[in-house]
Amino acid sequence: MVSERVPPQDEPATTDSTAATHSEEHRPITAWVVTLMLLGCTLIAYLDKAILGLVAQPAMADLGLSAAEFGSISSAAGLLGPAAALLYSVVADRLPIKATLFTLVVVWSLLQMPIFFAASGGLLLATRFALGAAEGPTGPVSHAAAYSWWPNERRGFPTALLTTGASLGKLLFAPLLALVIAAWNWEAGFLAVALLGFAWAPAWLFLGREGPYGQAGTTTGTVTQTAPRAPVRTILLTGTFVGYVAAFTASSMLVAVVLTWLPSYFQEALGFSAVTAGSLFGVPSISAMVFLYLYGGWSDRRLRKGATSRIVRGIWGGVLLALGGVFLTALPLVSGVVLPMALLMMGYGLAMTVNAVASPALAQIVPPGQRTSVLSIGVALAGFLAAAGPWITGVVLDAARSADSLAEGYTNVFMLMGGIAIAGGALFALLVNPERDGEKVEAARVARAARQGP
Repeated sequence: MVSERVPPQDEPATTDSTAATHSEEHRPITAWVVTLMLLGCTLIAYLDKAILGLVAQPAMADLGLSAAEFGSISSAAGLLGPAAALLYSVVADRLPIKATLFTLVVVWSLLQMPIFFAASGGLLLATRFALGAAEGPTGPVSHAAAYSWWPNERRGFPTALLTTGASLGKLLFAPLLALVIAAWNWEAGFLAVALLGFAWAPAWLFLGREGPYGQAGTTTGTVTQTAPRAPVRTILLTGTFVGYVAAFTASSMLVAVVLTWLPSYFQEALGFSAVTAGSLFGVPSISAMVFLYLYGGWSDRRLRKGATSRIVRGIWGGVLLALGGVFLTALPLVSGVVLPMALLMMGYGLAMTVNAVASPALAQIVPPGQRTSVLSIGVALAGFLAAAGPWITGVVLDAARSADSLAEGYTNVFMLMGGIAIAGGALFALLVNPERDGEKVEAARVARAARQGP
């Protein structure tokens, strides 16, 4: 039987040390302000991706693109992103988080502008490539910045909040973007997203900072900035890291497919108008937000009461991801509008829930000074695998259109995504064990320190 006890935070088994040893060092108001700013960053980052879904039909018609070609453009954003995250991991722990995030958001916003002035298939592809590279490191940097303000047992809810940036973007801004596109043209949607980024960047310069649980605050913990780092190879070979990559691949691929193709599914399979489809874009995300907040808060409470991350994060996170996949695979069994929407809401919502605990589980086994780099490596590997999702969807839809069975093509796509979610959830539940892997990483770090000597 798995023990419900968690090693105290000052034991070597927990490499992600609690750096803030005095209560006055943790400022809840500042922590929430920074976290909400990071939520805004995540929201804009997902709008950068969601804009393709909102303009899919008019852009394909205007530029003469097939579904496979448009899907390839969407996949392009996911190709350089993982590569950029991987390259960034080499220097991640040496660069200031505040300046890095400001620079990334300004670059995203600049890359949205050319489409407004001179739209073409080639330019759309080129800017998506570059945008993916600029956005690649954003997730790890945002989570590392947030975790610097929250101890291990209080990271579930802030992580859930950051994860819902995608959902809030679709709920709050996708309907407005749909109206902008309908009132002017599809290119205007890119300009609107760019302006949001330009508004966020100066606010972050004023409000953003690193907290007491980050790299700057590790000198009072069990692992200091001057102490030997844990071997990266040891971290990457842990079950927790492998499970993280499996789950994040499944959830990221589903997000990429939904962001690119969900409005088209609403129009071509369920018969909604373009404006209605844009307004409904965020509906499946409502359940994701509810599940994320409930699970993120529940996991924090259980950890504070002494439950293990193995159970609270690993087993339960994997079960919820797999259960979401089950709902998605059931789409071919229903018809009409209400039942497919209900299955999409449940499937997408439950599948996204694992994101409340995946990054905190990985961060728990890593010394604070290596947190950003390891998260970047995990995001990069998952991103490489997930990038093919929109392209695969386009190929399936082109084949379905040729066979005059487009609605069936969409259900087949979601059934495939459901199968991938089931596999990712099973691996996450079986492999993730932060307590065990934290001990392994810390032992490797201590052994390296002994070899290096005083």
